[in-house]
Parts: sequence; C-alpha cells; structure tokens
Amino acid sequence: MVYSLRSAVKTPKGKKLERRIKRTWNGKELVWAGDGKTFLRGVGEDFLTHPFFEEAYERILSNYRPKIHYKLCLFLPCSYGKPYSQSYIHYAIIKLLRSLKSNYNKVHQVILTNAGIVPRELEECYPFCCYDWNPKFENSEIKDRYTKVLFNRLKGYILKFCDHYDNYACYLRWNSDSYKAISMVERDLDLKIPNLSLNPIYIPESKIGKISFDVYNHEEDLILITQKNLQNLLQRVREVMS
Repeated sequence: MVYSLRSAVKTPKGKKLERRIKRTWNGKELVWAGDGKTFLRGVGEDFLTHPFFEEAYERILSNYRPKIHYKLCLFLPCSYGKPYSQSYIHYAIIKLLRSLKSNYNKVHQVILTNAGIVPRELEECYPFCCYDWNPKFENSEIKDRYTKVLFNRLKGYILKFCDHYDNYACYLRWNSDSYKAISMVERDLDLKIPNLSLNPIYIPESKIGKISFDVYNHEEDLILITQKNLQNLLQRVREVMS
C-alpha cells in the first residue's frame, strides 16, 4: 500500500509548490498477530495470556513451519532489547554460534518468553518486537503462572514440530522459570533437553561484573555471556553436530 502526503513549500517568487511525498512501506507484513500498534508493557496474567500473544501462538501452530530440518533446536531466553538479536546478550550468543560456519544454519534458535515461543526468524514481527515484561515486578504467584503457561506452549510447539528437529537443547539460567518449564516438558514428554549453560557455581561473580561494565548488574542473564559459559556452549553444540 502506498500513502501520499502533501506539503507546501514557498518558491522564491512566493508561490506555493505542491510536493508529493510517497511512503512506500507501512510494515503491515510484519504483523504476525494483533493490531500492530499497541506496546504491551506489564507483568501479570494480562501480559502473559494477552489475546495478541494467544493469537500469535495459535498462528505459529497453524500457519508456521520451520524452514528446514534442523540438527538442533536451541531454546534461548528473551531479552529487554527488541528484536532479540540486537540485544547485548543475544548479540554475543549469535556471534559465538556463527563460528560454527556452515553448521550455524543447522541450529534453529527459538526464544522462550511471556509472549510465547518465538522462532528467530519471527523476532521482528509484531507482537514479538513490541512488549516488555520486567522480572523485578514478578511475585511467586506470577512466576508459577508464567512457568505453567510456558510449559503448555512449549509442549505444544514440540509436539507440533518434532519431525523438524534431530535434537533439543536450551541455553538458560539454571534458576530461571523458563528452565523450570523446560524441566517439566522433559518429564512430561520423556524427552531430553539438556541445558548447555554451566552451573552458576562455576562462574565467579567477578567474571559477571566484568561484562556488566558495572552498569548492567540487574541483568541476571549476563551469566550466559561470560567467556567460560560461551566456550562451553560452543563445545556442547559442536558435540551435537558431530
């Protein structure tokens, strides 16, 4: 769709000259679900099972298919920055995975979030690019609810697309609610989804402080991009690829 705007500018003789300014892109093809406008900021049931998120998840199950058959489905955490790939943490993870060279495209990155289950190739689509869930406003009830909703969505995704993956793994904090949901799915489906991040006891606080620049200390997921953790991730992924 093409929109036209009219503006008037004065010529040296004082006459008005109409100028047509064309806008050739409105982004509507990136609206996966919802109205494409509302910024969904909040924590709680309304921002966990929001109609736009529910619609987006159902559309993934009904209209989406992974591009190819992947060697590995790698579940990753969400991030404050959107799209996820432009966040500090995802940038570091993607940079590392690209060192796999030709095997990079055999790893399907899938993000776990309150907004749903988000394949990397849909990260720029609305509503996945336009929400904010701030963990500091969570309470125990909300955390439990998040885990249960994510468990059901994750289980549904795996059952729907299991024929597209040889292996599953995750790269999440061991104490995260997303990893709790992963563990529940493992038990329920009798499926192995190993966590490729190291137990936090092996990551000194000084290493986390170094990558936080003494500014981002509130970001718990920084532990995932410490050098030791990233090296372990690369080694473990290479083992799966071999």
